[in-house]
Amino acid sequence: SSGINAEYGGPRGPPGAAGIGGIKGIQGPPGDSFNADDCPSGAPGPPGYPGLPGPPGANIQLNPYIMAFHSQTTTPPKCLDGMTELWTGYSFMFMDVDKMVMGQHLSRPGSCWREFYPMSVMKCQRDECLNSDQDYSYWMTTRVPKQQSCSNYYPSGDVSTEEAKQKYISRCVVCVSDYKLVSYHSFTANPPTDQEMAVISQKGWEKVYSGYSYIMQVGPGRAFGNAVFDHESCRREFTPTMIAQTYKKDVRFISSNFKSMWLIDSSAMPDRNMKVDSAQDRESFIQNYLGKCVVLRRSIEKKMYYYSDNPDNYEL
Repeated sequence: SSGINAEYGGPRGPPGAAGIGGIKGIQGPPGDSFNADDCPSGAPGPPGYPGLPGPPGANIQLNPYIMAFHSQTTTPPKCLDGMTELWTGYSFMFMDVDKMVMGQHLSRPGSCWREFYPMSVMKCQRDECLNSDQDYSYWMTTRVPKQQSCSNYYPSGDVSTEEAKQKYISRCVVCVSDYKLVSYHSFTANPPTDQEMAVISQKGWEKVYSGYSYIMQVGPGRAFGNAVFDHESCRREFTPTMIAQTYKKDVRFISSNFKSMWLIDSSAMPDRNMKVDSAQDRESFIQNYLGKCVVLRRSIEKKMYYYSDNPDNYEL
């Protein structure tokens, strides 16, 4: 016995020191899964602030323009800004079959053939298709280099189809565009005046490039014209005779029957024939006589105008 009365214990002593930590318990069973989608939707928030204004909408042209461009080089030209290329090819002008002429305006996609075809047609009747010795096709040639004479540049006789294709036949491209192109001719040896261009600009047109006023091409007794209002009537290069004739599988360049027609300054009618074979003579003719022009397109800033508006429908 300790001598302590068990029935009447003494006062409670102070708390003892903390014991050491217990061992880690075993892992409990998995809890219920939680999915935020199972929660009820909250109340709608207040309206947000108005957003910033969006950019201007694109100009939509539901009836796009399809047009051709000819480089007068062995490299196809590029489409203008905002256009999409459809195909490249070779610059076809017109065909003479038994004195019947069929041609394509140079601004139209039909003037850009995907391949160079010297023998491209036959005449078909009800029971047979006929070969003919009177079938010719005519193609635009590459330009004469500025420092070279025409007589030295073009071959003096027939050349093979392959040689003509590699060196002398102009290349082309067909593009789709949502804006129209037109030519504006000054009918003088000078480009359209600043006054004319200012009025044209007010009408919603802007200049794309300048050139020389081309009308038509003549073969041996046959010819095919180009619409003066179309953009390809404003040629970026002047070559006196820019045509090659194909006959069967040969290509011909030199003939007194090959001629091209160009507008000249109406106030500077020459009283004599003008030499244009040499580079110097060509430059003199270009500066003093050859008609000048510009190609126009609808101005991006003038979308309120209709595409059918005529740029020369104004009073100076």
